[in-house]
Amino acid sequence: MLVKPFLSMILLGGIILIGVSGCDTRFKAETTLSDYVQDLNRSQFFFTETPAIVMPSRLPPKRLRQQALSTFDIGLLDFLSLQQCDVGTVAGKKNSILGKVMPDSQRFLYELDIIRAIESCEVTDRELAESLYQVAQKKWLELPIAFGNAIFQGEESDAFFSLSNGFLPLNYSTEHQQELLNALNRLIVIGENLESLPIVDGDRFENDLKALLNSEYAGRLLYSLSRITSYLNQVSHEVSALDQKVCGAPMAYLSQQFERHYVKALQPYMGRINSSAYEVLPLLNRLAELGKVSSETQVFMRQFSLQGVSGSVWLDYQEASQKHAKQWSRVFGLCSVSLSS
Repeated sequence: MLVKPFLSMILLGGIILIGVSGCDTRFKAETTLSDYVQDLNRSQFFFTETPAIVMPSRLPPKRLRQQALSTFDIGLLDFLSLQQCDVGTVAGKKNSILGKVMPDSQRFLYELDIIRAIESCEVTDRELAESLYQVAQKKWLELPIAFGNAIFQGEESDAFFSLSNGFLPLNYSTEHQQELLNALNRLIVIGENLESLPIVDGDRFENDLKALLNSEYAGRLLYSLSRITSYLNQVSHEVSALDQKVCGAPMAYLSQQFERHYVKALQPYMGRINSSAYEVLPLLNRLAELGKVSSETQVFMRQFSLQGVSGSVWLDYQEASQKHAKQWSRVFGLCSVSLSS
């Protein structure tokens, strides 16, 4: 028998982790992952530690996400001149006490309204008309920025991308995300039609942003992918060192744990994650393309990329999954082991 130093410490750490995880449903998947490692460690041929928690990149602070928009200030005489159309009314709302602190979602709706008001306003004063034209042109150019701020700057995005909400639930399925998908699709329609100055239902727009907040999906997905990747890489590294000496009774035990923990628990969970992510991530990435966001936000969003870009947590997860399967397949073939299921 090989002596396994510090095994008792690892088992104790696992027990503590399981105890903490068991009290919080947000981290039940951690218990499932930890059980996989702990039971593999009972073999004299297997020794790996529970991977340290290395968090993915967090959503940048608001000061690094906020994109500046131009202000539209009008003097008293011009304000009086514009009372004949909607420009004065719309601009007046923005310059009010509440207007100066309006959330980014409302600011986006205001930008649509002020452009529409300017373009529908007939002004006889040539100088004022030229000034309004210049304002409208600038605000047309800024619409993608205002849209990006509305999606990625508010409290909705803070909750949507938060890493403090733990894993996606073990029983998560695509049935749980229909409201989120509907909201993302409606937001994309708005973003894709900015050049035509879309008519946006303010209440629906706010409710769609709230759907992102309520789902907590992006942060939970990111955390889940990161932790699963760490565990799979740890196991793959240990399995890669196994040779023919493990064949026989030791391999029978390891294959039982693989089937019990991975095939029957983790693999179905990962399959549900994959199905949900393949529905959500293309929409989320499309939103990031439509809204002009800060460079810091762009770097953060690369973690969700389905393409071969540096920093993609999704691609790291896919690679870890493939490597894990490949290493187990190698050692099963080496020992001529077939799984029962």
